[in-house]
Amino acid sequence: MADHTEDALIREVNDELREEQMMKLWQRYGSYVVGVAVVIVAIVAGYQGWKAYDISTRTDEGNRFYSAMQMAQAGDTAGAIEAARKLADDASSGYGILARFQQAALLAKQGDAAGAAQLYHDIARDNIGNVAFSGLANILGIMTEINSGGYDAKALEFRLSSIAEDGHPYRHSARELLGIIALESGDTDKANATFSELASDLTAPKGIRDRAKSLIQRLGA
Repeated sequence: MADHTEDALIREVNDELREEQMMKLWQRYGSYVVGVAVVIVAIVAGYQGWKAYDISTRTDEGNRFYSAMQMAQAGDTAGAIEAARKLADDASSGYGILARFQQAALLAKQGDAAGAAQLYHDIARDNIGNVAFSGLANILGIMTEINSGGYDAKALEFRLSSIAEDGHPYRHSARELLGIIALESGDTDKANATFSELASDLTAPKGIRDRAKSLIQRLGA
């Protein structure tokens, strides 16, 4: 049952991230930087899928997670962060990892980029055997670092290199981030090559292909 539940959750998260365009870009110095708060939407979708599978045995943790989400939506970010932290600490089900993702997203929303990035890093490390969760945590953590500015481009490129490899479920997102890093570093040739490859990759999500085409046009301009 647990395997089916995890598969469903991963499917929900991946679909929502792609359909709602995981990376909301905002312009800075002629380039785009990725937004992070959208992960909350993905977590809500994951929560709904998870709740449908195991509500009979996970009602309490499901209700606690939903309560934390409601706090966040009502503007009580600090309360939501604390509720998510407590749930992540003592959850016996998959709500624990969902709560950690929620906590990291809310830390970023609150302006604690360093805390959010560190928590995403911890999630990736603790779930190294789960490519979907560790990949998602790494992508979101790197987005947070890019948004906060002053990042080490070489270090981020190194961390993205394995995620960008063929076969990884988040390879297209990793390649997009590599293109953004190249663009912000002033390497327009590398950025153009990266975005050109993404724009022509029919296996990439449509949102990523469209953004790549837009960036190519800007580079040409």
